[in-house]
Amino acid sequence: MPSGSMWITGRHPVEELLASATQRARKVLLSDAIPKEVRAGFEKRAKELALPCLTCPRQEWERRTGEREGGGIAAEIPEYVYAEMEKWVSALPETARVFLLDGVTDPRNLGAILRSTRAFAFDGVVLPADRSCPVTGAVFRASAGAAAHVPVVQVTNLARAIERLQEAGFWLYAAEGKEGTDLPAFAPAKRTAIVLGSEERGIRRLARERCDGSVRIPMATGAESLNVSVAAGIIAYSIRKSLTSPAG
Repeated sequence: MPSGSMWITGRHPVEELLASATQRARKVLLSDAIPKEVRAGFEKRAKELALPCLTCPRQEWERRTGEREGGGIAAEIPEYVYAEMEKWVSALPETARVFLLDGVTDPRNLGAILRSTRAFAFDGVVLPADRSCPVTGAVFRASAGAAAHVPVVQVTNLARAIERLQEAGFWLYAAEGKEGTDLPAFAPAKRTAIVLGSEERGIRRLARERCDGSVRIPMATGAESLNVSVAAGIIAYSIRKSLTSPAG
């Protein structure tokens, strides 16, 4: 599902984009204000990839990219390439863990979730096309470039995506604040998927009812909830730790 041409800005996000096996840049645009050695590095990488690498004054860079942040480093992609559900499911390893997002609309939250997904070796993120933030330049920047490598599947029906993962041997757990198995006691299956909802509305009923169970992060008395991206990072770390720790 194409999201349209976009500029990716920032040194690290652009470096990750140019190293991606799935996302393809169309050109690189640099400000003449960046250090010569940095510019030379991007020019070399662009040449290796047979990409145009243009340099312009900072004001022109801001006009063309529509950005003030990014340190004068940008690359344009024709569209963000989402993973295709069936191909992605078929390629998943025997031990796999994924996130499904229901109603996460803030690009900074989505970017941070993608960053944790990559950091803790989750195998992808599934999100609905409606009531959800797509992958944008802001998401890319917030992910520190992880969006260039993490498979993101955009679906029309999240409940159906849950069923498809269950057919593929996944156990689905809703991450809810007040009920479910405490995370330290949670024993993930070989194939585990965690459903995260928005802070305002939580997980929609239809998606929640299709889950096999729920999990919660125990918190101090008086603490109401965590930011969804913070919760994702804690859950991803905990599941990775439990799957990589030696038995006994």
